[in-house]
Amino acid sequence: MSRNGNALQSEAASSIGSGLSVVGKIIGNGALTIFGHVEGEVRASTIVIAEGAQIEGKLSAEELTVGGRVKGTLHANRVKLNSTAVIKGDIFHRTLEIEGSDASMKSARAIVLWNR
Repeated sequence: MSRNGNALQSEAASSIGSGLSVVGKIIGNGALTIFGHVEGEVRASTIVIAEGAQIEGKLSAEELTVGGRVKGTLHANRVKLNSTAVIKGDIFHRTLEIEGSDASMKSARAIVLWNR
């Protein structure tokens, strides 16, 4: 939060555009939307992997929404997989939501095999 006079304002969400490729570690406290390509580690409170985005590495967040391709390990309290998501790796979660499904799974292995 940033202070503007006496009022508190939310900081703007960060994003990585579709024309960008990032190699390395991205760490933040706010929201991050990824439209491009990231290879490495990403940590933020809320992460959205947009349709068309590609991630290879480790993702850690409170809330994680995936619409693109991820190869690696996902750690989040709440994970939502959109219908366009492709995951190759392990998902560690408390809550898992699969768009277009009533499924609630304890094991992410079924999701990984389902998307292959």
